Amino acid sequence: MPGLATVAGQVVAAGVPVLFPDTCILLDIIRASYRCLGGCVERAVDLLKMTTAAPSGCLLVVSSIVPIEWNTHSPEVVEEVKRHLAKIEDQSAHFHDACQALGIAPSFGRATYTGPGLADRLRHLCQQLLAAAVPLDPDDNSRVRAVGRVVSNTPPARRGAEVKDCTILEEYLEVSRQVRQAGFAKKLVFCTSNTKDYCQTGGGLFPALAAEFQTVGLVFTHDLPWAAHEVQR
Repeated sequence: MPGLATVAGQVVAAGVPVLFPDTCILLDIIRASYRCLGGCVERAVDLLKMTTAAPSGCLLVVSSIVPIEWNTHSPEVVEEVKRHLAKIEDQSAHFHDACQALGIAPSFGRATYTGPGLADRLRHLCQQLLAAAVPLDPDDNSRVRAVGRVVSNTPPARRGAEVKDCTILEEYLEVSRQVRQAGFAKKLVFCTSNTKDYCQTGGGLFPALAAEFQTVGLVFTHDLPWAAHEVQR
């Protein structure tokens, strides 16, 4: 994986918008049907097309932490979605059984939600996005700053939090700083659905985070459709 300065050089050379996702955004693609995340899968497909096009329409840059967390959590999320699909398939069967007993003829047949392999296909889509992304090497300075956030309870850190989320953010902030210093003027977009650690009650970034994002021209988004809209503008 390339270091932060190398990736910053790639970003400047590419001259296209950049999306920095955290791990939960990628996992949300798999959970989209389960959590009713409208437009999430569609925009993930759009982003894959944009990042793999020639020339590329945008760059997807992922923190050194994201592939590790993805490999740890994606199997359990896939199983979670499979259990959900099996449950609604079972509920559908009970619906049709009750209709049959009462002589009701529904205008649709019995549903098979587990058959199409949706959860595995969604995981494959995420794997394709990760394969198309530019990964970052671990960065010692970013990790030191991340530990400092945890010690001082500076968002996105909170009391008892791990250093991972802060490391992800610090790596993205550092790449953003370097490309802005090199004169890069395209959109830089950060995306996380973990709003409780980033946003105040009622919405809006915590003031300290808002200042950091503004300094490096980094746009905050909390779902994939919003992020995709920003990089396409």
